[in-house]
Amino acid sequence: MSRRFIRRSLLYVPGSSGKMLSKSVDLNADSIIADLEDAVSMTEKDAARETISEFIPRIQAAGKEAVVRVNAMNTFFGVKDLIAVAEMKPNAVIVPKADVLSVKMADNILSGLEEHLELSKGSIHIIPLLETAAGIMDAVNIVGASPRINGVQLGAEDLTKELGIKRTAAGDEIAFARQRLVYAACAYNVDCFDTPFTGIKDMEGLGEDACSAAAMGFTGKTCIHPAHIDAINRVFSVSGEEINHARRLVEAFEIAVSRGKGACMFEGKMIDAPIAERARKLLSKAAE
Repeated sequence: MSRRFIRRSLLYVPGSSGKMLSKSVDLNADSIIADLEDAVSMTEKDAARETISEFIPRIQAAGKEAVVRVNAMNTFFGVKDLIAVAEMKPNAVIVPKADVLSVKMADNILSGLEEHLELSKGSIHIIPLLETAAGIMDAVNIVGASPRINGVQLGAEDLTKELGIKRTAAGDEIAFARQRLVYAACAYNVDCFDTPFTGIKDMEGLGEDACSAAAMGFTGKTCIHPAHIDAINRVFSVSGEEINHARRLVEAFEIAVSRGKGACMFEGKMIDAPIAERARKLLSKAAE
């Protein structure tokens, strides 16, 4: 069974920059995403594959999840990316512009590579990046397209570009897309990662954006600058106060159940089985 990682913060790093990848090893990000797509020019992609292959084991040795964003599966670059990095056994690959066909294609290629390299079948996971209108509307089918999928990410920049609308700090324009991803992820019990916040120095805006995503049900958030990591980690971590509250709630409900009741009052509010189960899930998350 593959290791399960805490995935609060996921930092994108250009795959062509050995210097930036080297620095990322010591950062507080839970996952490092070595990018072979948008952050790498066409002329640098071959060299970037070699650079990333060198750093995957270093990232993993530091206790972090090593993820690679490959190029789109409808390009030869995407196929070459999978072939190049599979031997280094990344924990997951991000499939951009994801649809059902591209996810299944990545799955099939990875299966063949795992067999060839004598790796455990399914050991390399897939994270679809939904960043098109068609992808958002077909989210539930995409997330269910492969058993390798253990997370899904929203890409708001390409999405809003396609829609012809502006990205705002408030994020109202992507609320619908965010909700569809959360529901699809929940339906298949996989992690759900929010789009990066592009205001590098706007820490207040970052906090509000991350809190909004967390309140919707996202389990983590991607970022493009190390300065955002700690704030994201705080938002997507369970606080001691939340843990204590959940424990008290579960204890109160279990006492009520032992007395033959299906609901009870707890700190001025009525609680029942679904509320108690939500508290148990929070305690389970805190224990990971």
